Amino acid sequence: MNNLQDVFFAATTNVLSQIATYVPRIVGAVLVFILGVFIANWGKTLTRRLSSAVNLGKLLRGSAVEKFLQRADMPSGLDELLGQIVRWLILLIFFIATTNLLGLSVVAQVLGAILAYIPNVLAAILILALGILVAGLLEGVVKGSFASFNIQAGRLLGKITSYTIMVFAVLAAISQLQIAQPFVQTIFTGFIAML
Repeated sequence: MNNLQDVFFAATTNVLSQIATYVPRIVGAVLVFILGVFIANWGKTLTRRLSSAVNLGKLLRGSAVEKFLQRADMPSGLDELLGQIVRWLILLIFFIATTNLLGLSVVAQVLGAILAYIPNVLAAILILALGILVAGLLEGVVKGSFASFNIQAGRLLGKITSYTIMVFAVLAAISQLQIAQPFVQTIFTGFIAML
């Protein structure tokens, strides 16, 4: 009977000591995350104000970006979208710090990999945006160049030029995202050989 009490006492002491050493980590993690929420909200407000000061929404008025935001049911505009992106990035950074404090290294590694992938996504978006701009510009140039000869041929060649540029832009963006790179390389090589 005494042996059973000793085992139970040792197990209870062990569990309570582990809880006592882990409680400060939990309190610290909660405080870090609360600080992160405040900083994220501040970053969102600052980003919205900077975007409004630069008149970024007015610069993109009538562009494909504004049309996309309207179709995506984002009535608050580009300023709010940029603010939300900054807010979630800051929250992700503080969530990684929180998981590190709790000793959840696997979760922190996964979140770190997601955070490290974000520049690839931004670069792919930039590649697509530039591809759209260049495709539209070259389509207009080709249409204008051939308009005096044959209007129908000018439109056709303009569309062919635009779609060719867009195919290159989409392949470059997919390659930047590191999705199926051998497949994208094969398609790119085949497309070049076809031209």
